[in-house]
Amino acid sequence: MRTLQGPPLWLKLILCAVVVLGVALALNNAAQAQGPDDMKPIADFPDQMGEWAASAHGNTYDLGKGPNTYCSRCHSPQNWDPAARPSAPPNCVTCKFPQDPELRIAPTMDFVEEADWVGIACSTCHVVEGDLIQTASNAWLNPIAEEYEPVASSNELCGKCHTNSTGVSETGGRGVDHEVILGGSAHRNWAATIGMRRPDRCTDCHNPHTQQPAACTDCHTDIAEIEVHQTHAAAVSCVACHDASGAQVGSVEAMGGVWTTVLSEMSRSGEMTTKPIITHSLQWQVACDRCHFPDNPAGLTVRDANGAPVQ
Repeated sequence: MRTLQGPPLWLKLILCAVVVLGVALALNNAAQAQGPDDMKPIADFPDQMGEWAASAHGNTYDLGKGPNTYCSRCHSPQNWDPAARPSAPPNCVTCKFPQDPELRIAPTMDFVEEADWVGIACSTCHVVEGDLIQTASNAWLNPIAEEYEPVASSNELCGKCHTNSTGVSETGGRGVDHEVILGGSAHRNWAATIGMRRPDRCTDCHNPHTQQPAACTDCHTDIAEIEVHQTHAAAVSCVACHDASGAQVGSVEAMGGVWTTVLSEMSRSGEMTTKPIITHSLQWQVACDRCHFPDNPAGLTVRDANGAPVQ
């Protein structure tokens, strides 16, 4: 009786190699079809693109906000020239001040026409390759190196432009005053609800595409039941009482006379302006005498910090 023998070892090795190569090619073709690293067609996100285009970050071309190769370091990074710098007054930067009939031209930077203005595009915050965009994570397109840099969180990404600097930073920030510092949670002394993470990222409260902040009631759904909220809801914003930053509180006519945190500063035209601001430091405790102090300009009842009337 003859014993049947299988194929020789060398043939088995070749067959295994062919199978492995076939599987690898199939996986590679599937990955290319879907796009590397969770990349998807940009056309699949018309809503997000529309929200971004209508947002403050989407409409960055403004003659009064410096359509030049210096200010563009944040307003349109791909138009930025690292060599651009402010000039001497009165033409510090190239822009159109409200009181000026003509555009001011600084000799230390170039003017950028609207047709050439890139703005803050999808590719500033997302890896974009052709018609594909990475959606699983964010990355920052360094306008100097023209390469993407990974970011650990939305805070790090937003901080690429929302920063203060007196020197030259990676975004060319000389004299930039856009910084927002959370220093931890936006809720300074808020006890986190079990199962919930404290809001310590920009995108916890701000829609990343519209930039609109969430309302307090979006998370605190039961606050309307508190009596003091019912008596203040019509004329006082949440931050007017729960601000922990020490910001000024005032009545804003543009908001229908609602009391909120405000910032008073000198405008570029030399006029003192007061505008509402959204504080990024909140606390649960409230000091009623912050507004209800003796001889307050609004004629409010004088109360102590706990809200008790003061005779």
